Amino acid sequence: MSFGLRRAAATAVAAAALLAGAAGAFAKTTHPAVVAMSATAHASLYNATQASAGSKAYGANCASCHGAQLEGGVGPALSGATLNTLAKNTKLSVGDMFTFLSQQMPLNAPASLSKAQYAAIMAYILKYNGYPAGAKELTYDGAMKSTIVMHSAAK
Repeated sequence: MSFGLRRAAATAVAAAALLAGAAGAFAKTTHPAVVAMSATAHASLYNATQASAGSKAYGANCASCHGAQLEGGVGPALSGATLNTLAKNTKLSVGDMFTFLSQQMPLNAPASLSKAQYAAIMAYILKYNGYPAGAKELTYDGAMKSTIVMHSAAK
């Protein structure tokens, strides 16, 4: 394995550990008004136009590490069973994930995107994981404060 590949692999492991650690550090209890959601009964947090913009921003800034289908690669998976396990074990909320995403990503240039780009990427992640679109856009502040627990309906 070349030095570059070893470094990329080490970076991926570090990023996954950071995400898991951040999730635990930021773990919150869900507000009583927020009911447990099944894979098909998520709250609407974003709109379809925003998720579409987020898909493009994700492709340009995230897919090289987290996979075109959010399946993971050099970086951890952002959908499916891996996300469900992380969310269950750490009570990972949308706010926890968004805080890490907006402050630590992309790994080579943390916090370098606009607030609108980060919110759009989170909207795309939510859409991909089965959260339905609504009428309003997900705001940066709204994403930071969300206590809705992450869950993936993606296979």
